[in-house]
Order: sequence, then structure tokens, then C-alpha cells
Amino acid sequence: MNDKPLIAHVLYRLDTGGMERFVVTLINRTGEHYKHALISLTGFGDMVREIESAEVPCLSLDKKPGKDWLCYFRLWRALRTLKPDVVHTYNIGALDVAPIAKLAGVRCVVHAERGRDAADPRGENRKYRRMRRWLAPFVARFLAVSRDLQNWLLDQVGIDESKVQYIPNGIDTERFDAGSAPKRERWLLNDFAPDGTLLIVTVGRLNGVKDQVGLIKAFAILRGAGPDTGACLRLVIVGEGSERQNIERQVASLHLDRQVRLLGNRDDVAALLAECDIFTLSSIAEGMPGVLLEAMASGLPVVATDVGGVGEVVVDGVTGMLVPPSDPAALAAALGRYVQDQDLRQRHGRAGRARVEAKFSLPAMVSAYTDLYDALLAGRRPAWPPGRSAVPVEPRGH
Repeated sequence: MNDKPLIAHVLYRLDTGGMERFVVTLINRTGEHYKHALISLTGFGDMVREIESAEVPCLSLDKKPGKDWLCYFRLWRALRTLKPDVVHTYNIGALDVAPIAKLAGVRCVVHAERGRDAADPRGENRKYRRMRRWLAPFVARFLAVSRDLQNWLLDQVGIDESKVQYIPNGIDTERFDAGSAPKRERWLLNDFAPDGTLLIVTVGRLNGVKDQVGLIKAFAILRGAGPDTGACLRLVIVGEGSERQNIERQVASLHLDRQVRLLGNRDDVAALLAECDIFTLSSIAEGMPGVLLEAMASGLPVVATDVGGVGEVVVDGVTGMLVPPSDPAALAAALGRYVQDQDLRQRHGRAGRARVEAKFSLPAMVSAYTDLYDALLAGRRPAWPPGRSAVPVEPRGH
């Protein structure tokens, strides 16, 4: 239908990562309701191929570092040509798109805060806080993927409560195996982790904010905890990014070349997770990681750093274990508990699967975004009101 509203998604770059995965999923899952366009300020990686409809325009503006005024003009011209009904921007790298969108005649701009980077893991950069406040008049709604980000927007950045809305991530649980069997048969990773080995996995872009270097240190500590522990352990790192060489150097310096494997970007993550035993996330900052939901849906117990919205997903002592960031010893100790206790792995894995099914479904997330878009297009408030009352707060540990 040609009369469907057009949503233009604008982000700094579409490459590897949870935010990028979310954008592609949202486009694919809401094509019946809206037309979509994708604008990347700096270019596209392989993930753009996962957009199912050939009718989605994908434009790269080839932005140069810093304030590229010609790029802003190209953006204005693209928006004037596309005439979107809503522009949806993502993270700080695309926030300054909002006034350009208004100048191009776009009725409504929404901005998503989905996480932070290694340079500002707690969102303390005063320049970026001021920038968000200055641009707030051009933004109809700030979207927070976690309670942590929602409260930060309200209390520290100072965005008006009427403009802030919390919508948690959701995943398609049918794509992931519950993994309740005591032993998983391996096909993809059998050459690396044959029968009798325990396989720890992490998935994410190779970036300082994910701290895979710290994870390698934790893995080395874990292997050195005892002869029975080290011999049976392998670590798989899925993802690609700028930190690959640093991670490879860390692996080599600790003589872990035969125990750690970097798989790069993969399109079979669900199948890989089904062959693993424990999932870990070592980030120093996060929004609400979709990969944690995927791991839990796969029936894996999770050891993760207690940052951002991680504690809204992982229930400490029930579906996984939470540890402080940048603490390899604590990460190794938590992983060690799962290594030594198969029953605990299976019990927490089942609890994680049940939690994702109950609270983080893909249909619920898609419904929240369609409600938001429809409400803004109609000039009314969405079904979930903005501010802290969007979704009932669940106490930690429940």
C-alpha cells in the first residue's frame, strides 16, 4: 500500500551490534504497517543485507569526522525527497539530525537511547548532556531501552517527563532452543570443543565498551583455578570490531591460542548458542543487551557485569550471576561456579528461558513501537504513557 506512513531510521552506521540488529528487526517486523527508509551517516556493514524488503531505501551519506556541513545538507535533501512522516534517530551519533529533520518539514522526530560507549560509560559527559537538552524541543519522544537509561534521561540529563518513554527489548524466542538437555550435540564447534569440554560464549561487537580483553583475563584466571577446571574449558567470542587486534594480542600473551577462538561476525548465532554451556558478558556499559535475551532464550545460564539495564534482564542467583565491571577475578569466580555445577547451569538456564518468554517477547516490543508511531502520527499520547509510569517497575531480585 502506497499510503502507509513512512518511518525514516537514521543512525551513525549500520554495522555489527545489538542496536543495529534491533533496527533491522523493527523494519522487518513492521513492514505491514509502515514503509521504512534507512539512512546511515557513515555507511553500511553486512547487516544491511538482512533487511527483507527490497523496497526499503538504504542511503549512506558518507559523513566525514566532526561537523560535516555538506553531510547535513545531503541529509536535508534526502529527507525532502523521502518526505517521511516520522524520523527515528539512534544514540548520540545521530541526535543532531533532529533540527535538520524539522527544517526538512518532518512532522515528528523520536530519538532512541540504547546504550553508551567506552568513552562515557556512565553518561557523565556534560557536553553531550547539554546537547540533549538543547535539542529536546525538536524531539517528540526520547525512548529508553532500560530503566537505567530512562532514569538517567529524567534525573541527570533533565529531559521533561512527558517526553521520555521506556520500551524494553524483545526477541523471537522461537528462533532459540531451550537447551534443557544435559548434553548438547555439537556440529559447528566440534573441532574446537569436542565431547567432554565446557564451552563459554560471548557475543557482541569487539569494542572497548564490551571489554573482551578483561574477559580473556578472567578466562585465564578460571583455567588456572585447578587442573580439573582448565583442561575442559573453551571460550568462543562471536563478533567483529576495532578491538580485534588487542584481543588477539591478549590471547597470545596468555598462551590461550588453543583455548580461545574468535569467530567474527556470524549469521548462525542461534545455532552457536545451542552448542554452548555458559554465556558471559563483560561490558563496562550497556543499555538492555538483546544478546542476553537470546542467550537466556537458548537456555544458557548467564554471567554478566551489573551495568546499565543488565540487572533488569538477569536475575542474580535465579537466571544467572551479576558481577562488578572491570573485575576479572569476580567474573572468573562466577563462571567457575557454573563450571563446577551442572545442575546449577541447567536450573538457571531453564529459569532464564521462562523469564524471557514471560517478559521480553518480540510481539510485545513490536506492539509498543507500533502504538508509539500510531499515537504520534495521530497527535495523541501512546497506550503506554511517557515518563516513569510507562511499565510497572519490577523489584530487583524477583
